Amino acid sequence: MMGKTALVLGSSGLIGSLLLEKLFNHPDYATIITIIRKPQQINHPKLIEIVTDFNSEINLDEIQQIDSIFSCLGTTRKKTPDLDVYRKIEVDIPNQFAKIGNQKGLTKFHYISAVGANANSSNFYLKMKGEAEETLQKNTIKQLFLYRPSLLIGNRAEYRLAENISSKVFPLINFFLRGKLSKYKSIEAGKVAQSLIENDLHSTSNKVSILHYNEIINSINTTQ
Repeated sequence: MMGKTALVLGSSGLIGSLLLEKLFNHPDYATIITIIRKPQQINHPKLIEIVTDFNSEINLDEIQQIDSIFSCLGTTRKKTPDLDVYRKIEVDIPNQFAKIGNQKGLTKFHYISAVGANANSSNFYLKMKGEAEETLQKNTIKQLFLYRPSLLIGNRAEYRLAENISSKVFPLINFFLRGKLSKYKSIEAGKVAQSLIENDLHSTSNKVSILHYNEIINSINTTQ
């Protein structure tokens, strides 16, 4: 049986880069498509890299099948002060590829959201994540996974002072975050990436699954 074809959005980011490496090393995936603004200078027999500015039409006619889409896109107000561009990255692009995937046999769509995501939030970031979740749920995706991690622990390409400080403090605070507060626990980006793969290969859950800290960790533990 031929392996799965996966499409990754945001493959140069913290979670996306870790996910890409895991997909390359996993025998169940035969083809990995990345949609990216700048070439990543990666050579791998599984990789199909499509470079785009996301403004031009993306030609995927030669791609016959897309089994899974992993949307690891994300930005900050500092990097993207234009709110229209910000919304395009967080909401429009994932929705665009969900529609493309549905035309090519898509079975599972994975979206990296954030704890507290809510389309009615007064916080712009959480509002955009919430709008993205609602928009994706309107698509006819067979299985949609919405991951809501709190602070991500890992080595980012760009330095973020606040996150660097928080990454040292939060692991100490995690011990006290229990019960309903457990969803605010910091988590290693590599564990989120592993959860994406485990759910993609093994989950037979509901049409829409929302995963906070405990669900992300459990999805790893139940398959090991």
